[in-house]
Amino acid sequence: MSDEHDTDHVSALTATQRQATVAVLDGLSPSDWDRSTPCEGWTVAHLVAHMSMSFRVGMPKLVFTMIRERGNFDRAANRLARDDVARMDHADLVAALRNNITTAWSPPRGDLVDALCHDVVHGLDLTEGLGRPTTATEEQLDLVLRTIRTKNRMDYFGADLAGHALQASDLDFRIGHGDTLVLPATTIVLVLTGRGSVHDHLGG
Repeated sequence: MSDEHDTDHVSALTATQRQATVAVLDGLSPSDWDRSTPCEGWTVAHLVAHMSMSFRVGMPKLVFTMIRERGNFDRAANRLARDDVARMDHADLVAALRNNITTAWSPPRGDLVDALCHDVVHGLDLTEGLGRPTTATEEQLDLVLRTIRTKNRMDYFGADLAGHALQASDLDFRIGHGDTLVLPATTIVLVLTGRGSVHDHLGG
């Protein structure tokens, strides 16, 4: 981000996404919290616990958990989410997000755009798991997709386009080389972040 205006705008986009997520959570039934999400092994409750982890878990606890999990962040995040679900009720999980709608944070070696990506992608995990329309705006999705491409986040998520190009049907975005698959931007985000596979969308 090159100037203060960019920072303010990204922060506003992040707050908008968090507000939309809280609005979805406020309407959940008890059984909705047990529904599975695109995050393997996580229910909606685990996902929501993770989404507020950065606001509740201090660095000492995170480092200790990382040590227990031999330096693997994904396993540490999984342990923390499961521990939080076991000790927090649903109202507390929602409150942890609601009380931090405008709280700024950046992931390790990341920036505010990476934080926005975190909220948007997990917002997609939430709505996909619930079978509801996405809460992400076109602008948010566009920024997430371009960040994934420019920062090569596909490697982190283990995404493989299998010799295909993905073209968004609802945004000016294209990635990859080869035969073109035209898909909604939300679907492309899920593929690029390892929530789905190109093979899921091949005809025949």
